[in-house]
Amino acid sequence: DALPIYELNGRKIPADGEGYLEHFEDWSEELMHLMAAQDGLALTSEHIAVIKCVQNYYREYATTPAIRVLIRYLKTGNHSNLADSIALATLFPDGAAKSAAKYAGLRKPVRCI
Repeated sequence: DALPIYELNGRKIPADGEGYLEHFEDWSEELMHLMAAQDGLALTSEHIAVIKCVQNYYREYATTPAIRVLIRYLKTGNHSNLADSIALATLFPDGAAKSAAKYAGLRKPVRCI
């Protein structure tokens, strides 16, 4: 089986079997929107705020946050309007922690099935 590949501006960008980027260095906002669109999701400023929080968390702790940790992190980052499981589930129907990590260009969180 060939791995999924995103095509953007004539470049082929490798991903794993679930569409997570193989290399964070390939991430861009343009690619983030393409990945989400292929999953049937149009990203809003609220989605992007959550995705950026996941990236910031990763930079700080070298891991992706579980959902409860993400909620706490959003509260401390002036995103209390997004800091509850219902708001996150509404934004990311396939799971906020894993979807936000995917669109942030990070690997699939190990705690997510």
